[in-house]
Amino acid sequence: MDQTKETQATRKVLNVDLLVIDLDTCKRCVPTGDQLRAAVQILKPVADALGITLQHHEIVVQTPAEAKANALLSSPTIRLNGRDIAQDIRESECESCGEFTTSNASVDCREWHYRGEVFLYAPLPLLAEAIMGAMLNIDEMPLVVPEPLEELPENLQRYFDNRKDGEVASSCCG
Repeated sequence: MDQTKETQATRKVLNVDLLVIDLDTCKRCVPTGDQLRAAVQILKPVADALGITLQHHEIVVQTPAEAKANALLSSPTIRLNGRDIAQDIRESECESCGEFTTSNASVDCREWHYRGEVFLYAPLPLLAEAIMGAMLNIDEMPLVVPEPLEELPENLQRYFDNRKDGEVASSCCG
């Protein structure tokens, strides 16, 4: 086997997944997606040097059933090989998402805590550190598939229950 084929056969994979309810208008989901794409692009050469393939996926969840199937606890969510990068989920009111509900229902979206500061979208350094850490510990990070949820978190259920008709693809986080 030549060296190129051997290297490809032994490459490891790190799945970098973004789960959101919107990637068009939400003032938290959109910039989080942008920052994650930037982090993946910056780290691809490093991953390649380490023999790791970064597989970036963006999953737009549009129904309660999809949210349950994807075990979505908060939006936006970023998972590395199936593990949420922010184990401590914190949320605050997201006005842009409330605009897509009847009576501007209160909708909370994830906020990101990094180095003593609170961000409304995931900052690039947080993402780069999380992905780098996962790459450096890839042997301890086998792929896991989160168990589907039996019930949605109250916040997501409120969002789906109050979403305006026709706003499926133009809605936001939950």
